[in-house]
Amino acid sequence: MLRPVALLLRPVVLVLVALLGPALASPAVATPPEQAPRSDGCTGVVALTFDDGPARGTTRRLIRVLKRSEVPATFFMVGQRVAADPRAAREVERAGFLTANHSWSHRDMRTQSYREVRQSLRATRRAMKRAGLHPTDLMRPPYGALAPPARRAIRDAGYVPVMWSADSLDWKSGNAQQIARRILSELRPGRNIVLQHDGVNRSPISVAAVSQVVRTAQRRGYCFTALNERGRPGFPTPTMTTVAKDGVEGGEAVVRLELDRAPGRDTAVVVEAVSGTASVGTDLPAFHARVVIPAGRLTAKVRIPISSDAVVEPTEHVTLRLRHPEGLTLGQETVQVAIIDAAGATRIDLPEPPFLLMGPKHS
Repeated sequence: MLRPVALLLRPVVLVLVALLGPALASPAVATPPEQAPRSDGCTGVVALTFDDGPARGTTRRLIRVLKRSEVPATFFMVGQRVAADPRAAREVERAGFLTANHSWSHRDMRTQSYREVRQSLRATRRAMKRAGLHPTDLMRPPYGALAPPARRAIRDAGYVPVMWSADSLDWKSGNAQQIARRILSELRPGRNIVLQHDGVNRSPISVAAVSQVVRTAQRRGYCFTALNERGRPGFPTPTMTTVAKDGVEGGEAVVRLELDRAPGRDTAVVVEAVSGTASVGTDLPAFHARVVIPAGRLTAKVRIPISSDAVVEPTEHVTLRLRHPEGLTLGQETVQVAIIDAAGATRIDLPEPPFLLMGPKHS
């Protein structure tokens, strides 16, 4: 779905910034783009991020624009808004985009205690989970504003703070073209994080700028990516685990593939059957398939038909081998599936018809 592929990542020091915002008027210091190798032909990589949502109408239009442009994004959500409109929040993840924590009520964290920051992050995560989301461990402090107590609270809660290198100032002024030009003028070779909003009054104007930003940036050779686990441009890499359900002759074996986190893009793995005590080609047909888990989903099921014969046999096993992972790592490379003979399968015995007493028996 997405293009192009993200670059390999290396450590970078993010400079925390103070965002000019409706409730705070302090100058912002942008994170300089990290210089990245250009072996993949990209001028640089761009990660789009959107703050302060969800706001149903605006967020829904933004999702359509991003899907049409085939680019990923990360949404930093406000807990109160998630709790008020969980359906809008779910639409973001189900469309294949990553979600992250932007505090409960968008308060300046420089004015909050360690405990207040922890509570804000916890309440937001709880609301996101209740809405059915699988949020990342990324967070963005409102206004980019932090003080030592907040930094400690974020670290102790296991979150990674994420700032930006290109500020759209979409909340402040400008039409769609001006906002797009503002963003494009700040893109540099290397890794860029763009800040926009889908939850402020001027967000519809900002959403209208996204297509122009994508088209022009791609024409200049930039590639679009999501944020990885460390808050840097580059897709997260989930780990896949495999759970197999035994099969019965004449039925099918079911294997469930599960990702431990949302990857923000399509992932895939090749699954093939290898003979064990059961023979591929005899006890079950040859099976070799590339299984795709679409962006926005965490699981996939593989169903493998099992042949039936008239021979009574003990339980046999076949091995499924997982190969060529795309966008994920394998928690296990093989899994065994038991094939139970139809004659030995668990049966459910129905009760016999009730015995009716007819009175004493006379000879």
